[in-house]
Amino acid sequence: MSMLAALGRRDFSLLWFGGLVSIAGDWVLYAALPYFVYAETGSTVATAGMIAAELAPGVLLGSVAGVFVDRWDRKRVLVGSNLLQAGVVALLLLVPLGGWLWLVYAVAAAQSAVAAFSMPAEGALIPALVEDKDLVAANALNALNNRLARLIGIPVGGTLLGVFGLQPVVAVDCATFVVAALLIAPIATPGAARASPAEDDPTAAVAKSAWASFWEDWLGGLRLVRRERMIALIFVVLGLMTFGGTMLDPLDVAWVRDVLGEGPQVYAWLITAHAASGIVGTLLVGQYGGTLSPRHLIGCSSVAAGAALAVKYNVPVLPLAVALSVFTGATSVVSSVGVETLVQRGVPDEYRGRVFGSLGASGALLSLSGAGVGGLLAEVVGIVTMLSVAAGLTVLAGLVVLVALAGSTGQPVEAKPGRLEPLKRPT
Repeated sequence: MSMLAALGRRDFSLLWFGGLVSIAGDWVLYAALPYFVYAETGSTVATAGMIAAELAPGVLLGSVAGVFVDRWDRKRVLVGSNLLQAGVVALLLLVPLGGWLWLVYAVAAAQSAVAAFSMPAEGALIPALVEDKDLVAANALNALNNRLARLIGIPVGGTLLGVFGLQPVVAVDCATFVVAALLIAPIATPGAARASPAEDDPTAAVAKSAWASFWEDWLGGLRLVRRERMIALIFVVLGLMTFGGTMLDPLDVAWVRDVLGEGPQVYAWLITAHAASGIVGTLLVGQYGGTLSPRHLIGCSSVAAGAALAVKYNVPVLPLAVALSVFTGATSVVSSVGVETLVQRGVPDEYRGRVFGSLGASGALLSLSGAGVGGLLAEVVGIVTMLSVAAGLTVLAGLVVLVALAGSTGQPVEAKPGRLEPLKRPT
């Protein structure tokens, strides 16, 4: 009943439905835009350039955006970012056939830059909308809407592009952003959780410029990450998971074709099986995950997923590949819910936006590097070898969590932003 209890809360329900609509619109566009670029240019380099344009702003702005998320009203950030993204995406209506490719890149980068604010705002806002006992269920529901949105958006985007062209795709995506903003606007939330210096701090009365205040907040978030062992560990573990996971992306197609000996239909089936089982995984973790600690959700699911991936890629048998794709689709949800819950419970509210923003920035950077390293080294050592390395990194991430967080309470650290110790130089 925990998932129903979370959805029964009006404000969280509005956030959830708003997210579902917005993400479905994202997938409508993402399913169509890379194909459109490739069809217009015939260049894989041009298509890769668009993907790089989407990822680069997250690397550059993630941790910086988190500072503003902690200073501003998070609901207003979400409403404003949805409306801004609607306006930005609408510029694609100006793209003619066979030209203005630079505008596609510019829109992809601008939308990603706005999303760098909305993603940490949503993650930081959720604990204010549900009780702590329902936090795992709320994160499971968020994972569920990501997968539902994918299953809805991808076929809609592909169909619209194939039948009507790019303009209807753009119109649908813009409409979903506006609807999401209208759903989120009525949410009643506390104000910004910005930390302020202690009242007895003699420097509190000293006027600071806006930039000085901004840099103090940003550096304070970095100090917290470095000073607190659990938060630093989250970055290490998520880094291993992201790097290993994105190594799989450029190699899965090659593995299906060259190792498994199958065609694009089988590749699509495996992706669909993975996504569909993720929906089942969200329901299971939402119903029963509240009885487990985030440490066990992350650690056990990562170890199990890594082991399953190792078997899948080293024993190329189609029925086994399908079964293990189903299994890893479910475990991926469990680990992501564990990470979200660990951050939300372990980071003080006034720092939560910065930590989520920094996680997004590091994740985007590691996604770029993981895909690049996996693709390049596979040419040298082989596809299966690199896929096995990726599986090993997933197992390692799980083991690190299980060992390093043994005995941890997972409760928020006590942070006093006005009196954070300066970073120590390494000895």
